[in-house]
Amino acid sequence: MGLFFVGTDIGEFADALAEADYWWVIPAIGLWFLSAWFRSLRWRLLLRPVKSIAVNSLYPVVIIGYMANNLLPLRAGELVRAFVMGERHRVSKLSVLGTIALERLFDGLILVTFLILVGAFVGLSSDLRFLVAITAVVLMAALALFLIFATSRQRANAVISWLLRFVPARLHDRVLLWANAFIEGLTGLQTPSIMAAVIGTTAIAWGLEATMYFLIGRAFSIGEDFPIYLMVAAAANLAISLPSSSGGIGPFEFFAKETLGAVGVGRDLAAAYAVALHGLLLLPVIVVGLFFLWAINLSLGRALAQPATQPLSLGERAE
Repeated sequence: MGLFFVGTDIGEFADALAEADYWWVIPAIGLWFLSAWFRSLRWRLLLRPVKSIAVNSLYPVVIIGYMANNLLPLRAGELVRAFVMGERHRVSKLSVLGTIALERLFDGLILVTFLILVGAFVGLSSDLRFLVAITAVVLMAALALFLIFATSRQRANAVISWLLRFVPARLHDRVLLWANAFIEGLTGLQTPSIMAAVIGTTAIAWGLEATMYFLIGRAFSIGEDFPIYLMVAAAANLAISLPSSSGGIGPFEFFAKETLGAVGVGRDLAAAYAVALHGLLLLPVIVVGLFFLWAINLSLGRALAQPATQPLSLGERAE
């Protein structure tokens, strides 16, 4: 946040916030919750090899996960989502984490693609080129590893056996159980039709979220075309894809501001836009997520107190 405010005139920043047309907020927030429905559909596809669950049952859990990520550091909302699934649907929590890992992987691949495609026409700053390079290497390595785990049990066992050399012998059985449960969540990679549908729903979800960014840009009278907001969405969300602060506060604002600044938007206006946008991404989801958590009679404290590393089998009762 310190870097974010460097070179920003606080008076101009406050004026930009005060002069925005916040009527655009209503359809913008609606678009985000619509994008969450497509993320729920994607999750249903990834969970299908583990257990078939209706999209409408997954939607509140997705919102709860985003809510927890907004409130907690280190992307702990992913653990909360796995816990809720174990409690509500009797699914192995580590298998759920495997599907969530695939979600994050495809999110990253789509966002990097957005940056590369739009950047080919408008150019990328040095910060964005560095971000693309680092995330592309990490994502491709993760994809290769997940494909090994999902498509060849023999190769997966070889990797696990190598990793077990660094684990105390008394924990081998438990770690092996955890690894197999996690790999079960990756089995969607074996089915090309599922992967094609996952790529499609991921692109739609991020396209809808970028449209939200575009509408908030209209609220601030930023006249950039829609592809620029694809870049903003990609850069800001790639910056928070690794565990960091609660809700990604700091990295999100910095890269949203820098992306707009790189295409000629004034720094003060870009800063006001970034802060308002992130607030609108965080607060409504927190409110709705806490409501869903209350509706299913769970607490955030209880979710965090139960480690997601304990697999819950389909026939096991949740206490």
